[in-house]
Amino acid sequence: MAKVKPSIIEQTGTIGDRVYYTRFGKQFSRSKAKSFNDNKSEAQLRQRALFKAMQHTSSILGSVIQRGLAKEAHAHGHVENNEFAKINKQCFTYAEGTVHIDYPRLILSTGPITRVDFTSCHVGGLHVELQFDPCSRFDYAKPDDVVFIYAVEFQVEVCQLVACAERQAASVAFDLPDLSEEIASKCKNESRSKQVNQTNAFTHPHDNTINYHLYAIVEAANTACVATLSPDEKKADKSHRNINRRVSPSVFIGTITVGSDN
Repeated sequence: MAKVKPSIIEQTGTIGDRVYYTRFGKQFSRSKAKSFNDNKSEAQLRQRALFKAMQHTSSILGSVIQRGLAKEAHAHGHVENNEFAKINKQCFTYAEGTVHIDYPRLILSTGPITRVDFTSCHVGGLHVELQFDPCSRFDYAKPDDVVFIYAVEFQVEVCQLVACAERQAASVAFDLPDLSEEIASKCKNESRSKQVNQTNAFTHPHDNTINYHLYAIVEAANTACVATLSPDEKKADKSHRNINRRVSPSVFIGTITVGSDN
């Protein structure tokens, strides 16, 4: 992808082997996709499966990456989903027709603010208590910066903001969403067609276990929960995303398993 110098005439469409398009009020160009004689080769199937898994995963994590990757994506002329795929390629691997995802290594946000360090986690059913180190080691990390904690269940495709607290707090407690009925219904429906499950590009364990993956990001107090787009930025960015948010790199807290196999 290359930026196109401003000109009086806005170029769009295909010219020769170049494709011109506009994004966020700026013009870009890229090479035209080449055709393949064997569109079912191992390399093609691998690439399609990886792309599908990346896009599907980013759609589940939409609320997190829109908060954490909007500024980075905008700087590169991308949307958040494409930025997510770009920086998380190493987390998706393909073997024997199935895509495997390394959830703990997923990067959901990037930014200059210091990450919060969690020291312990206590779980009782769906109730969770987390303790973290509120100390700020750098000038740009302030005690009133807000820690946002998300619980993600990839099998049921649920991503929910479960808690937020200021960095100066010593701990935070919250209840995870009860997804037992959704899990049971999904497993029942998927068990009706084993052949379909075998042809899926990426799969999850089919049981009544709920695996909550917890992620956290820190956001500057002066940008947390407020709109940060200027009128010009809103005009250039039709999605009205808050690209000026100052956030931290994402932190994977851990996986909490609720329920047992049947």
